[in-house]
Amino acid sequence: SIFLLVLLFLSLGNAFAGHHESDEQDETSMIEVQAVVDLYMEAFERGDSALFASLMADDEMMITFGTDAAERWVGKRNLIASFEKQISAFDVESVTISDQIIRLSQSKTTAWFSEIADWNIRMGGDADTIQGIRVTGVLEKQAGGWKIVQFHTSAPVAGQIVEY
Repeated sequence: SIFLLVLLFLSLGNAFAGHHESDEQDETSMIEVQAVVDLYMEAFERGDSALFASLMADDEMMITFGTDAAERWVGKRNLIASFEKQISAFDVESVTISDQIIRLSQSKTTAWFSEIADWNIRMGGDADTIQGIRVTGVLEKQAGGWKIVQFHTSAPVAGQIVEY
């Protein structure tokens, strides 16, 4: 009976140790995902096409949306070309993020995020602030680390398009 008690104690200890290890892996994954999400906006602030491209999955089937009705990009090449056009048209002085939420799937291979972004931009000599841009995205853990596989930005409209 002492043997069974010791065995039970050791089993419980191992169960808790495994759970602790899983929590540490979750925390590490969340830190890694957070870093990619933060770098995503930093790439705009720095006007850094190489950084932006490094955060995106090498997937010509990925689909992303911007705020303009015409901004629907299929494939990484088209997305990067648009990013380069945008950073040549205006300077992003800063992006302020609020209401950020990041979640990790149970499989630990997929993550998603949601945030609100206020953009301070300069176009020519004129400064402007674009407030309340809603950004969502999905990341996948790949061989090279966490990569953005999809994102969508939208500008809120006042009132409902269809009331309910």
